[in-house]
Amino acid sequence: MLFTFMCSLCFFRAQSQINDQQRFIEVTGSAELNVDPDEVILIIGIEEYWKEEFEKNTDPKNYRTKIKIEEIEKDLLSNLTDLGISKEQIKITDMGNYWRYRGKDFLISKHYEISLHDLDQVTQITKINIKGINYLTIGELKNKSLTEFRKQVKIEALRAAHDKADYLLNSINKKVGDPIQIIEENNENNYWRPQSMTSNTIMSTPDNSGIEDFRKIKLRYEIKVRYEIN
Repeated sequence: MLFTFMCSLCFFRAQSQINDQQRFIEVTGSAELNVDPDEVILIIGIEEYWKEEFEKNTDPKNYRTKIKIEEIEKDLLSNLTDLGISKEQIKITDMGNYWRYRGKDFLISKHYEISLHDLDQVTQITKINIKGINYLTIGELKNKSLTEFRKQVKIEALRAAHDKADYLLNSINKKVGDPIQIIEENNENNYWRPQSMTSNTIMSTPDNSGIEDFRKIKLRYEIKVRYEIN
């Protein structure tokens, strides 16, 4: 894991001011840390479909043969078992649907959450070839020590702010005094976003780029500090 200390000038604001007898400088320090997840929550959706959908030049009004949810679910669970995923790692989070083809039955859908501790299994799951799978996304990346990592990044951001104030004041033969105010900026963390990685029939990830982007939890914090000028 590698800290990246960011003291970008585009976010830099330093100022000195005389209020009664107080002079200060205000700076912003930031830090980043990439954390390896120890658990991945993968969300898979399956849905009933019409066999005729996959026949060329077939009009929806001629759809007749429904592939039921029980059949798709059985096939999915069998594939997951073959990958070494136990029933305890799988739970149903949603079931139903809200629309249907005109004049046709509802197509029932189910959503599952799968808890994985091996990122390679995520890639393996994307290769399952089942027409009834219509949705696949990474719902969450976890690490049991994430709270401690956040503290560590905030401390490094505070140190970066002090270093910035120090070299700026040194350039004008001044010294950093005591902190007057410390503000944690509105930070956005866990820099990854779930994205669908499926077509409406089978999973499609040509170069696995969607998977590789999620191999790290990226933490970033900014701390704004006001120091006395000595």
